[in-house]
Parts: sequence; structure tokens; C-alpha cells
Amino acid sequence: MATNPTTSTSFQPAFKRVAQQDRHDDTFAAIAILSGKTLDSVMRRAETMGLPRVGPYHGAITGDLIAKLLAAEGLVATVWKECSSFEDLPSVALVMVDYDESLELGRCLVYHVMELEGGKIAQHYIVDPYPHADRSLHIRVGTAALAGLTPSWYIGVTQMQKPATK
Repeated sequence: MATNPTTSTSFQPAFKRVAQQDRHDDTFAAIAILSGKTLDSVMRRAETMGLPRVGPYHGAITGDLIAKLLAAEGLVATVWKECSSFEDLPSVALVMVDYDESLELGRCLVYHVMELEGGKIAQHYIVDPYPHADRSLHIRVGTAALAGLTPSWYIGVTQMQKPATK
């Protein structure tokens, strides 16, 4: 059986965790984590971009909506790409785990590879918006802690390039 994930008490992630508030807003919570915004502000912006204000909205959470929300915060998103391990991911990604192929549903979290100067990898970790009772599952650091999660899809995220000025 898998061991309990542990998080080093001295580890300081680059991204602050934002907890999801209902069972479908994990993607928006992950966007809030990536952008440094509140979940409420991400949801309000999503509503201006076509997310229904009332009623079911899970079907409206598309790759295009995710890209628009990230672009509004100066971030560039790739399209959804399949993956089978965290080694397949870029240094920053919105990643889907617990994927159910028959329902085409999973839950989203943030993956990050923290690098030292010179490009040496210091640590890779995930920030999980799911409201686990066990706080050690909120931020999982290192290969052993990630072993219990299987990524299926991801969207790579990078900083938007600023236009050159003359």
C-alpha cells in the first residue's frame, strides 16, 4: 500500500494554496493558485467569459476558458496534453489526476518544479486545492509524495512575453 505523503516543514512553495469550495471548482482553484488571485475573483472573471452564473457549469470548463482566464493574468496555457507520469510535465502545469475515462472527468491541481539558480532542480511538488482533512495532502513534495497520484492530462503554463519596447 502507498505510504503517507509528507511535506517538509521547511519547504516554501512558490504558489500559495487556494482551497476549492465545491466539487467542481478545482480547476478554478488551480487557476487561482497559478495567478495569485482568490477563487471568488477567478469565478467572477469566468462568468464574464461565459461560465453560467447559475446552475451546472462543469461542462463549460473548457481548455479555451482556462486559457482565457490564465491569459487575463499574464499567463500562457498550452492545450490539454496526455501524460502518464509527472516526468512528462513541464516545470509549471495545471494537471488532471484521478481521471475517469468513461466520464471524462478528473480533478485539477498545480504541479511545479522549483529550480535553483543555474537550472538545478531543487524540488518538484504539487499544490492540491481539494479540501482534504489531512493537511499533509495539500502540498506534496518529492517523488515519494507524488507516487499516490497518477496524472492523465495537463496544460503547461508559462509567463506571457512582454512586447519589446523601442
